[in-house]
Amino acid sequence: MSEDTGSATSNEGDERRRHARQRVLKSALLYPVLREARLAIHDISQNGLSGECALTLGLGQEVHVSLDGETFVTAEVRWVEGMRCGLQTEDPLPRNLGDQQAGAEEAGSDQREAPRVKVDLLATLVACAPVFAGTVRNMSAEGMMIEAAGLPEGTRLLVKARGCDVRMGRVQWSSGGMAGVFFEPVAAGSGGK
Repeated sequence: MSEDTGSATSNEGDERRRHARQRVLKSALLYPVLREARLAIHDISQNGLSGECALTLGLGQEVHVSLDGETFVTAEVRWVEGMRCGLQTEDPLPRNLGDQQAGAEEAGSDQREAPRVKVDLLATLVACAPVFAGTVRNMSAEGMMIEAAGLPEGTRLLVKARGCDVRMGRVQWSSGGMAGVFFEPVAAGSGGK
């Protein structure tokens, strides 16, 4: 009878872990999430975007933006005017973002380096606590195990691991300097309009 119980427990564990874990050794930057808000994007270029957001942002502040609700790009706040802001992205934005909008027009300017495209997109903007380093020890499609001290259970964070997309996750367990981070599922209706 105890063998059956052990077998059932093993099967339950297999069902919870749908994807195999892969052992890795990757450096990672960990950004504990402080605040999150919708960002209404009005125009984009290959190097950045501008829009409106309810968060109070500061010049030079590092933020993270998600257009699909799953992966994030890192950006720096370049200007702020009330609720409007301009962000310069760390990596170039995909060229096809403007193509998602029917009738999008280029609106170039003498003062801008790259042509801008008028858009009407919704995104998620995340402001984080100061970054700290960790090491990814294993990963799967659902999450990863990270070696990093001081990650309490329930902490939401962005994980920027070498060679991987920046993803949002939540610490599910933490013990002995290791933490299990499970990626948050994409919410219905998140990302672009």
